[in-house]
Amino acid sequence: MPVERISEHVLWLPPGPPDRPSLCAVVGARWTLALDAGSSRTHTREFLAGLPEPPAAVVYTHAHWDHVFGGVEIDGLVIAHSLTARRLDELAVVDWNDEANVSDTVRQELPAPRVVEIAPADVVFAERIELDLGGVGVTVERALPLYDRILSYPAERCVEGHHPSVTTRAEVEELIEKARAAARGDATPDDEDAQYFLNAFVH
Repeated sequence: MPVERISEHVLWLPPGPPDRPSLCAVVGARWTLALDAGSSRTHTREFLAGLPEPPAAVVYTHAHWDHVFGGVEIDGLVIAHSLTARRLDELAVVDWNDEANVSDTVRQELPAPRVVEIAPADVVFAERIELDLGGVGVTVERALPLYDRILSYPAERCVEGHHPSVTTRAEVEELIEKARAAARGDATPDDEDAQYFLNAFVH
């Protein structure tokens, strides 16, 4: 699956089987930043092969295995929130050849005997970090309430971790309105998205 340019500064590798998430890179005038690293060295190499230059750093959105197992393949700094950094340290001491620790999707991505190397965080932040890539700024901050924060950004496209397509702003607005309706308890009965949110709120 090829890396796609979805805007002037953003490149995207769509998600794929067995449970590979989206990977993005933000390209500035001075350097490139990767957003998540992928589920294996192989996954990450596919991503890197589609970029105009290697990223100088990678920021982890969270510490799920499929977002961090490929981090050792990126020859750059690892940037993570303090909670994510702590989880990376925990993942590093897991015996990934003990099948009790391994899900079916990990087995598919990394058949046994498997070698899992966890790149530790080089830069750890608690609440906020700002990165100037050269003409492009990337900001990570606590975002509550989440829906209002998402819509406050002037982004015209959104990339979800495991969604196979880029979502337009209009589609995000429609989806968030369905979520708000579900939270109020007045979701449309025959709407699949609305029912999904309603079930999520109930449980």
